[in-house]
Amino acid sequence: MNDVVVRFAPSPTGFLHIGGIRTALINYIVVQQSKKKDPKSKLLLRIEDTDITRSKDEYKKSILDGLEWMGIEWDEKPHIQSESIDRHKEIAFKLLEKGHAYKCVCTKEELETRRLENQKLRKNIKRLCTKCKNDSATQQLEKDFCIRINIPNDGKISVLDKIQGLVVVENKEIDNFILLRKDGTPTYMLSVVVDDHDMGVNIIIRGDDHLNNIFRQLHIYKSLKWDLPTYAHHPLIHGDDGLKLSKRHGAVDINEFKKKGYLPQAIINNLILLSWSPKKNDENIEIGEIINTFDLEKMSKSSSIFDYNKLNHFNNFYLQKEENYKYFEEFVNENSILKNFFDIDKILMKKLFNTYKKNINFYSELENISKIYYDEEFKTILNNELDDNFNIILNDFMKHLDFIDVWSKDNLKNCINKFLELKKIKFPIFGKPVRIVLTNLKEGPPINDILFILGRKNTFLRLNNYINSANKL
Repeated sequence: MNDVVVRFAPSPTGFLHIGGIRTALINYIVVQQSKKKDPKSKLLLRIEDTDITRSKDEYKKSILDGLEWMGIEWDEKPHIQSESIDRHKEIAFKLLEKGHAYKCVCTKEELETRRLENQKLRKNIKRLCTKCKNDSATQQLEKDFCIRINIPNDGKISVLDKIQGLVVVENKEIDNFILLRKDGTPTYMLSVVVDDHDMGVNIIIRGDDHLNNIFRQLHIYKSLKWDLPTYAHHPLIHGDDGLKLSKRHGAVDINEFKKKGYLPQAIINNLILLSWSPKKNDENIEIGEIINTFDLEKMSKSSSIFDYNKLNHFNNFYLQKEENYKYFEEFVNENSILKNFFDIDKILMKKLFNTYKKNINFYSELENISKIYYDEEFKTILNNELDDNFNIILNDFMKHLDFIDVWSKDNLKNCINKFLELKKIKFPIFGKPVRIVLTNLKEGPPINDILFILGRKNTFLRLNNYINSANKL
């Protein structure tokens, strides 16, 4: 068998987070590599919506939208887990019939009492249901029971994980977990195995928080004599505090990254370098090159830190590329603040972007910057740095500006340099207060860039308004 069938199986009980995207990305890359040799290889999407109380359509939409935005394409239509519940039940009773499972009537209270008793005796016993399996009356019940897996006490089970290596667990360390609840609903542990088998999944790539689930799930496979899949459990992403990445670490919903103005290229570049190295001189790597060089078995077993500074570094790199300007325009059309400004003056917006793109981490940072340049009622906030000496210099400089025929960055830069040389003025004495007059900011791009963005009309309007205000004092 040469074809590879993998799956990404998110639950619509929350928004699609950055860790989920990483798992989907790794599955996508592995399938794209395989498709070069065997076009039958597939990435399947399964929506695990059996938690009826917590599953919501808005979360499902978030998952689909996030994957599409990231360019992670799946094959076939999404599989909806809740549509296969009858099949899951069928398998639970099949296991029961073959003696690989048994009926249980233990209550939560009884199990908790046994757990506490074992704890007091310092006994680490995984299996708390001790009476039901051998109780004939319980096994003859027609209702009011759950179904538990029947795992032997002796022996061990092992798996050769593509990332974690050989992992061995003794059977006595595995609990006789529930397959079918008393209300007749299947558990995750059963449903995921049945779905993976029925969908033909032969490689399961997921986070290592599921590593312990392998041994439970393998017992189901073996009991049913189904072909065993290959496993690869990648390390989780942690925040800069060393804890598992969560909402407290910032925007973890992938669509929040989109709203802020991150590019999929930057997110992919950042995520793939967590626990894997392409062994090249620079860290910038796009999806085509990743597909050509990625090696699942070369991933580290250690968890990785998700660093927003690193992501910002990559995003700045990609948003500066000329061919990516189209993505900025797409973002503008979906951002109400920037779209309003863009509709007023498209040329001004492009000037703004080209000037500030070296200094922004993501597109939405241009919202506040744009407000400065599009403000038709802009007024300079007067302060001590704008004194009489500066006002004399500014009046003189405005005369030099007036002689410029073509309002370009180069001509403006030459004008400033010649003026400073002629007046024997050091740039900081001149530049900082001019920047304040034009933008009310002490830091920012070069003065000639600011003048170019504003254009001749707005430049003189702001300078004259300032002079008039200063003269009234």
